[in-house]
Amino acid sequence: MSMSPEGIFFTRGAIIKDNRPLSFEYVPDKLPFREDKLRELSIKYRPLLYSGIPQHVAMTGPVGTGKTVVARRFSELLTEAGIEAGVCIKVVYVNCRQRKTDSMVLLGVLNQFDEHFPDRGFSKQEMLRIIKKHMTKSRCHLLVILDEADVLLKKSGSDLIYNFTRFQEEHDTPYSVSTILISQKNPLNFLDPSTLSTFKRTNLLHFGKYNWEALKTIVEQRIELAFYPGVVDPDIPDLIADMSEETGDARFAIELLGRAAEIAEERGEERVTPEHARAAKALTKPYIFEDLLNTLNIHQQIQLLAAARLLKHKSYTTTGELESEYRVLCEELSKKPLGHTQFWQYLKELDAQGVITTRRSGKGVVGNTTQITIADIPAEEIIRYLEKRLLSK
Repeated sequence: MSMSPEGIFFTRGAIIKDNRPLSFEYVPDKLPFREDKLRELSIKYRPLLYSGIPQHVAMTGPVGTGKTVVARRFSELLTEAGIEAGVCIKVVYVNCRQRKTDSMVLLGVLNQFDEHFPDRGFSKQEMLRIIKKHMTKSRCHLLVILDEADVLLKKSGSDLIYNFTRFQEEHDTPYSVSTILISQKNPLNFLDPSTLSTFKRTNLLHFGKYNWEALKTIVEQRIELAFYPGVVDPDIPDLIADMSEETGDARFAIELLGRAAEIAEERGEERVTPEHARAAKALTKPYIFEDLLNTLNIHQQIQLLAAARLLKHKSYTTTGELESEYRVLCEELSKKPLGHTQFWQYLKELDAQGVITTRRSGKGVVGNTTQITIADIPAEEIIRYLEKRLLSK
């Protein structure tokens, strides 16, 4: 079958088999390093499942620490447990950055029951009564997940949260409304005293930044789910974990992985390499490379060129390999090489400036040596620039 020239652009690539696991909205069956949060939530919401008693939990922590994916996965597990127990629990997810007012949130809830419900003409109390009718008709409890809840609370106050927490008694119904509030800032700080009294202080779950091991495991999981076997360099999880460890942001790590694969496919290559990951990092973090080089002395430039040559086709090199390559380059450039102590001092300065990244080999590597990588810019770009700068003199 012939294909139009335009159709060629949409042929399936040889690297990515499924783009969904590279999306921020994807919810995997297993959540590495967040199983403890799922257990905590399951314990807190047991009264809802077995006695119909509403529960309210706030989740806080920096971006990319798993708050939303944990809430979504928990809601799936709670719904499944409800089916097994013969209890209907309907879950509604609302992003409060998109729905910033009480009425918009209530409309989002109503649309889950009736997608044609009109978007104006009803007061908040009328919408709450209509929600009650839908819950009674379907015999369901309701769990409302309010993501970025601080946006709603700053804009509209905490009246709606109060209405949800008092839903059963105010509407005289056996069916309850539970909530999960998600925010980078502690959402309890935005509640008025009356609403705050309905939240247990212990129902605040804090999500810390992911550590290096967690980021590596998450990247490994997404590679297994999204890519064809054997198309990703085995060092990629370590390298991306290094790149994202400072922020502890799993979203950033997943973004780097997906962008690296796109770069490989754009170049017509069939394997994701460290260079693709470095190119992805350079795109997500603007890097004024030439300005930085002007701050380096000649021997640091030689060190960086030596590192780039060694790292062009791999993720990491060692200080021993780098010093040997540095001496070769010094001979090539007719420069007297530094002694070992001064060489090491200059290398530490490069690390402090973020030009290179060093780590001890304890992170999954046998032995106890210092490993070196370049994280923020492709090695081939460094080689091209520094060879022109150094070898043309």
